[in-house]
Amino acid sequence: MNIMKIEERISKQELQKIYKVDRGTIESWIKNEGLPMIQVSTHSKYVRLNDLIEWENSMILSNKFIDILES
Repeated sequence: MNIMKIEERISKQELQKIYKVDRGTIESWIKNEGLPMIQVSTHSKYVRLNDLIEWENSMILSNKFIDILES
């Protein structure tokens, strides 16, 4: 039997609230910092929770996370 595991997803709007940034900042992170968003439709973009954690950790290790939050 093939059971599909559903992973928790976070929307762009939720990311804006979590990090207290605007939509343009999220778009910049996607384009310039490799934030791994999944486009479900033209109006729905999400990041998997595990992918977000990995992205955050990689940004912290490269000392970029504080820089992008302050910009």
